[in-house]
Amino acid sequence: MMVCAPALWAVTPEMHVVAMSLTGSLPKGVSISPDGHTLYVTNYGNANGSNVFLYNAETLERTGQIDIPGIVVESALSPDGRMLYVSNFRRNTVQFVDLRTRRVRREVRAGAHPKVLALSRDGRRLFVANWSSASVTELDVARGTVTRTLRAGRNPRGMVMTAAGRLYIANFNGHTLDVYDGPTLSEHRRVTPLCRIPRHLALSPDDARLYVSCFSDSKLLVLSTQSDSIEREVSIGNWPKSIDVSADGRYVFSADYGGSSVSLVDTQDWSSATLDVPWMDHGSGVVAARRGHRFYATGWYDNHVFAVDFSQGITGLTPSDAMRALTLRRRDFHRLHPTE
Repeated sequence: MMVCAPALWAVTPEMHVVAMSLTGSLPKGVSISPDGHTLYVTNYGNANGSNVFLYNAETLERTGQIDIPGIVVESALSPDGRMLYVSNFRRNTVQFVDLRTRRVRREVRAGAHPKVLALSRDGRRLFVANWSSASVTELDVARGTVTRTLRAGRNPRGMVMTAAGRLYIANFNGHTLDVYDGPTLSEHRRVTPLCRIPRHLALSPDDARLYVSCFSDSKLLVLSTQSDSIEREVSIGNWPKSIDVSADGRYVFSADYGGSSVSLVDTQDWSSATLDVPWMDHGSGVVAARRGHRFYATGWYDNHVFAVDFSQGITGLTPSDAMRALTLRRRDFHRLHPTE
């Protein structure tokens, strides 16, 4: 039975922005290396160069950049941390970036306007959500070839794969979820109704729960992966864009586009909390740290990456009154003149 959990704008845990750093233009997404030391931010607004920035995950000091032809959307890392896969919106491809040389080693054709990438747990299969093709491309990573194309709903975006090899696809404007199962992904079903604008997906560490960010409904949906049934829905920040799960599985984090905020949901009692990030102008990407309760979010219009923490004794940064006022003016402008 589905339970609707009201938002409890909890005082505890109290989130704080503990570090921030400039990115390139329109930082779309952020991913983290398997060892937890390096962040990779994709700069959607920087075409044909300076479109992936690297950061020290502890300090947010920028440590390098990667120049890639085209427009980079999202990224994913190989399990050994040696390869970065990026989706290229302009070239309709996936590019394999060797992180030792920071150069594109291989480029593989996908569908129209690829966005989110999902790897199998062994790193052998890469799945690409093709926004304008209503499809998902499966790639053989070792060969760099297309294995097959899977049918999806309208504007597929969010995507995850369980350890057992079940693929979930969120259809952004289809308002549905496609599920591919079985050893060869030959079993297909569609979960509907789901919610308005299911944008991003994340799994609990044990794969028992699937989390869905419902963009237009401003809530987090919790599904059982055993039954595909909706177990719970939790109100979070305005227009949750991207979500991720803490390493211990207790918290779900979101970057909230409409709220210029970040949210968390405690999966023990299903309480939620939202932090207005004083410098942020429309939240975009989010990723959890590999350990502890730190997470990272990008601001789409303000061009920053933020480290947010709620560990005991953490002291956050404090914005000036002038910066706070400037951010509010920028938010108002971009609400009236959106580019995405």
